[in-house]
Amino acid sequence: MYAVEFEADIQNGVVKIPKEYQQLENRHAKVVVMVSSESQQLEVNQSTAPDFSQLEIKAFSGVDAVEMQRKVRDEW
Repeated sequence: MYAVEFEADIQNGVVKIPKEYQQLENRHAKVVVMVSSESQQLEVNQSTAPDFSQLEIKAFSGVDAVEMQRKVRDEW
């Protein structure tokens, strides 16, 4: 896998690949979208966001987390 970088406008949900990257046409690609303006941030759809409010984690119950971190750091 390799990466290419270019800037393009998104129009009607379509990104046009520049001519110099035509070899990418009809190929599978992983797309990362970076938007420069904070005013255009995407809103997270709350209905699809996982709800962890009722989750009970027992992995470190009964353990002092600060003391555990101190022991781990002492090993370094």
